[in-house]
Amino acid sequence: MSELIKFLDTNLPFISEILLADIKLFVKTTNNNGKEEIFVHNFYHSQQDSFYLASAEKTIDKGRKFQIHKDIFIQKAFQLARPLVGQYGLVIENRKIQEFAYPILDSDFGGDKDEAIAVIAIQRDIYLTRFSLGRHWDFVADLLIRTLKSKINNGSNLPSISLGEGVILLKEGREVFFPNPISVNLLAEIAEHTNQLINRSFDELIRNYPKKYRGKSKSFSIEEIQEITLRRKSLRLRYVSLIDGYSAVILKDISEVKIKETLLKEIHHRVKNNLQTVASLLRMQQRRNPELAECFSEAINRTSSISIVHESLSHSDDIENVDFGYLAQQIIKNLLASFGKENLSVNFYCPKKILIQSEEATNLALILNELMSNSLEHAGEDLSQLDIALNYLEYDPDTLNLSIADDGTGFPAEFDFRSNTGLGWEIVKNLAQECLDAKINIDQEHQGAKIEILIPVKKLSTIQADEQNG
Repeated sequence: MSELIKFLDTNLPFISEILLADIKLFVKTTNNNGKEEIFVHNFYHSQQDSFYLASAEKTIDKGRKFQIHKDIFIQKAFQLARPLVGQYGLVIENRKIQEFAYPILDSDFGGDKDEAIAVIAIQRDIYLTRFSLGRHWDFVADLLIRTLKSKINNGSNLPSISLGEGVILLKEGREVFFPNPISVNLLAEIAEHTNQLINRSFDELIRNYPKKYRGKSKSFSIEEIQEITLRRKSLRLRYVSLIDGYSAVILKDISEVKIKETLLKEIHHRVKNNLQTVASLLRMQQRRNPELAECFSEAINRTSSISIVHESLSHSDDIENVDFGYLAQQIIKNLLASFGKENLSVNFYCPKKILIQSEEATNLALILNELMSNSLEHAGEDLSQLDIALNYLEYDPDTLNLSIADDGTGFPAEFDFRSNTGLGWEIVKNLAQECLDAKINIDQEHQGAKIEILIPVKKLSTIQADEQNG
C-alpha cells in the first residue's frame, strides 16, 4: 500500500494542475486488529485557492484517519468499485462544485481482486472549469485517470507542472484538442485566441520557428523535450504521452534563462581570453628566464587546461555540463604539442559521452593535465605508448574511472604518493580527494606507470536532476 500511496503522491499533482481541481485520495488499509480503516490524503493545486486552504497555506496532508460513514458518496464509490459523478452544484466556501470519484482497484495494482483499495475524489469549481476546459472537463478527467492507471505497473510517472507553465492536450496526429489559458498566452505570437489553435496540427503551428531537440526523460514519460524561439520569447516544450493516442505538451517561457545563458557564455569567453593572455605573458617571461623554463611550462599547461574548459562552455548549448571526453582530447593534444611528443602513440578510450558539471570539469582537467605531464616528463626515453581511459566501472556504474598508463620506467619501488610533496602530486591529491571525493590507485604490477582516479558520479553530474525537473 505504501508503494501505491507514493506513486499517487508523485502523479496526482499533474492531474490536479490540468483539471484545476482539488483532489482527495482515500486509501483503505487494515490495522493490526484486522479491521479496515480509511485514510485521506489531500492534493491542492497551485493555480487557484483551494476549497479548504488559503493560497499561502497549500500543502499535502500526508494522511489522516477518515470516518467513511460521514461521506456516503465516497462510501458508495468503495462499495460499487466504479466511477461515480456526484451532486451538481454542491456549495463549499460559497463556491459551486461537483465531485467525481474514481476507484483504484486491487487488480489495477497487480492484484487478483476487483475491489476498491483507494478512491480518487476530484472536486472541481463548476464556473472556473467551465471557463477553462469547457465541455471537455469530464472527458479530460477520465483520460487522465485512465492514463494514471496505465502507468501504475509500467514504472513510469507523469511530470510535475510548475506555476506559469501552459498545457496543451493533443489528439492522435498531434492535433490541438485543448489549450489552457496560459498556453494560449505563451503562443500569442502564433495564435491570439483558443479557437485559432483547436484542431490545428501543433507541429505545423511551430514548424516555421527555430527549434532545438533537448532529449527525453524516460522516468517521467517525457517523449521529447524541445526549445523553440518565437520573435520575442523562447519556450521549452515537454511532450508527455497519455493514453489512446492522446498526449500533452507542457510549455514554459524560458526567455530569461536564455538571456542568462548568453551572458554566462560571454563570461566564459572572456575568461578564456584572459587565461590565454596570462599564458602569453608566462611565455614571454619564460623566454627571459630560460633557467626557469620548466616551471613556466608547467604553469602554462595548467592555465591552458583551464582555458580549454571555458572555451568549451563558451560554445556549448549546455552551460551546466560539459562533455569531458571532448575536453580530454583537447588537453591531450595541447600537452603533446607542449612536450614535443606529437609522434608518441596515444590511445584514448572513452566509449560514451561523459557529461560533467562545469564547476567540477576544471578540477578533473587539472588532474588529467598533471598525470599526463608526469608521464611525459618522467617516463624516460623509452616511452613509446600512453593509454588514457575515461569510463564508468563495469561493476559500479556510479563511479567514473580516469586511468592513465604508460610503458616507461614506472615508479620507484619505495614511491608513495601520499607522502610525496611535489607540486604536481599535491595538486592531484587536493583536487581528487578534497574536491571530488575520489580515490587514487597506483597499479604497482603494471609494466610502467598506471594511475587510476575513481570518482563518484554524484559529484560530477546534474543530468538526472535536470531531467526530473523537466
